Amino acid sequence: MNSSLLNWCKEHSVELDSRLLLLTDRVLSNDYILKSTPIAKVPKDALLTIRSSSMHQQLSQLNQSRVVLLSFALAFEIHRGERSTWLSYIESLPKEAPEIASLWLPTPEMDGMELAKELDSLCNTKEGIRGRHSRAQLEDIFHTSLAPLADGISFNDYLYAYAITSSRLFTIDNYHDVGLVPVADLFNHTEESTVEFESDTLVCGCCGNLSHSQTNDKQTVDIVTTETIEPHQELFNSYGDTLSNVQLAMDYGFTLDANEFDRVRFDGDAIDFQWEFNDNDQELFVNDCNLYIDSEARVSLGLFGVTDIAIIDHIVMAYEQSSKVAEKPLREYIQCLIDKIDARLKEYPMHVNITNAMLVQMRQDEIGLLETSKRRFKDLL
Repeated sequence: MNSSLLNWCKEHSVELDSRLLLLTDRVLSNDYILKSTPIAKVPKDALLTIRSSSMHQQLSQLNQSRVVLLSFALAFEIHRGERSTWLSYIESLPKEAPEIASLWLPTPEMDGMELAKELDSLCNTKEGIRGRHSRAQLEDIFHTSLAPLADGISFNDYLYAYAITSSRLFTIDNYHDVGLVPVADLFNHTEESTVEFESDTLVCGCCGNLSHSQTNDKQTVDIVTTETIEPHQELFNSYGDTLSNVQLAMDYGFTLDANEFDRVRFDGDAIDFQWEFNDNDQELFVNDCNLYIDSEARVSLGLFGVTDIAIIDHIVMAYEQSSKVAEKPLREYIQCLIDKIDARLKEYPMHVNITNAMLVQMRQDEIGLLETSKRRFKDLL
């Protein structure tokens, strides 16, 4: 962390554990830190929120999503330069905005991908999804509602602020709603996080204190360790326990290696049926009526489309014994599934020219899951 931001933290009463090593691209520990230790306390009046921003009065009059409004608040503070309370924090932000996939336009190279389906859904809604918006939606909102509030802020300025805000947003409480938390956004992300964020969310909606009578109450957002940290260990945050790579790319501009919540979905209606089937410790099926292949290349029972549990058990047993399925009806069920997978694979163009590394990885992962699942079932014939 640069000295300017450290000084800003001191000026705004941000408490930092002396065992933290705050770098520009990660947070490390230089000593042992026990589980459940508060390693940072950031006063809520140091956060950049819609409430705390210089544009609060104007923004509070608009009926737009919190991400849209907070993004303009950040753009305005950037525009204010040295007059902004958050100048040192703003200067610590990356010069290049993260590649928020919700701002991408669908292209033929994306055909077949889960991302393309999400982008199509986003572009076909007026209000956005999960508070996020497409580039076209943002451009309309910016020119009709936001640009008239302040001179000198371009749409590109706003897009930068939107990408920063989307990727660094934290839920604060019912007074501030959401905000940008200096220091907290320095932590990289992984599925197995080593820190969590704590904040009293139920506060007075008028003043932000725990109660309206506690006017001297100093509210903070605390960063707390979830396990014992060893020297030189990097500390990680998590943005959610059930987000697929497509959702992470759409909302935050990054993906994880081998994300356990990834799925390759198939068109069609879910089967209204409940199977008495334990899907643990086997590689073929996942007990779900929806139509997809999961992150372990397992086929949902809804996609397989067979309700007879005896047939499913027989196929699993054959696979585990590395034997072939001899019965003709069962072979036909398996071939029908393989045909579905082949049809899904054909949705992906064979030859593409993609330079975006995140897009390449998501495409390869999806095709890999389909090919792996197909190979498992083909080995049974």
